Amino acid sequence: MRVLLLAAGRVSVGKNGPPDIPTGCAGVGYIPCGGERGDHRKRRTYEPSTAPAVTVVVGYQPGRGGDEAIELGSGLADALGTGLVLVIATPKPWRTPSMARVDAEFAEYAQRYGDDAEAAARTHLRTRAPGTGVSFRRVSEGSVSKSLHVALDELDADVLVLGTTHGDDGGRMSLGATTSRLMHSSSVPLALAPRGYRCTAITGVTCAYSGDSRGEDVVVSARDLAGRLSVPLRVATFGVRPADMFPPEVGFDAERGVMQAWREQMAASMQELVHRNVIDNSVQTLVSTGDNWDAAFDGIEWPQGEILTIGTTPRDSVKRVFLGSTAAKIIAAATVPTIIFPG
Repeated sequence: MRVLLLAAGRVSVGKNGPPDIPTGCAGVGYIPCGGERGDHRKRRTYEPSTAPAVTVVVGYQPGRGGDEAIELGSGLADALGTGLVLVIATPKPWRTPSMARVDAEFAEYAQRYGDDAEAAARTHLRTRAPGTGVSFRRVSEGSVSKSLHVALDELDADVLVLGTTHGDDGGRMSLGATTSRLMHSSSVPLALAPRGYRCTAITGVTCAYSGDSRGEDVVVSARDLAGRLSVPLRVATFGVRPADMFPPEVGFDAERGVMQAWREQMAASMQELVHRNVIDNSVQTLVSTGDNWDAAFDGIEWPQGEILTIGTTPRDSVKRVFLGSTAAKIIAAATVPTIIFPG
């Protein structure tokens, strides 16, 4: 699936005359084109696709977002009609024999670590996802990120699910070192579960749409994902108004004019998706703005079971997940599971 960079959601102001239409706003939400919030049209559920089965891999670390990753991974697996592969990165054994048997002791420690991690995962699965088929894979490659890369290649994985070990009490995500490294090197989509995430089913997909020349690609990817999950799709965008948009003497009317111009631009862009048969009129759309990314994200309703999809920017000819500054800010504001497609 191809995706895009979500550019910074800031507005630009012309030196003379009216302000320029904001560029690069991107994000989440759902309203009818040309309107504000409140459209309650029935969301279309796309038919399941006939694509091959998906391999869902969970990078499991007990006590470090592992349970949240299982929750999201099992939800995706159930919706896709497939099982889970839980990958446990174990310490890499010493290759040089030791007269003091340090190598043997370390190997025993690595074995115990893997056994304990697998036992913890099985306990959580029995409690929260007893019907999910699961297999386990242990990989020892010196670091968690390297181990996961090896597993992804060996398993020909379609998506990697990770938990986030940091975040605030509101469920917002803060990425740890391992997740950050994978963000910049993974060739498959990453699915991130917020801290404390619990879910029984995936109920909808919200596509973050930037409105730029590559925006259609991420909408197509999100539409296909919604079809495979048999859930409704909504297309969405948000923007952030800079605090220093205008000097105080200009007044709020100019600011409102800029944001209204951006809303109209995004509404027209979403309508073009309908005209080109990328989506149909039943797909809900929303424009949400705020003084910061948290406010813009919280400005819309997030039903239980909804997931966010977001795009990234390509760094070279090989598809990789690489977060631009705005994508990273949106993820940091998110309180729902987020799937990040490689560019």
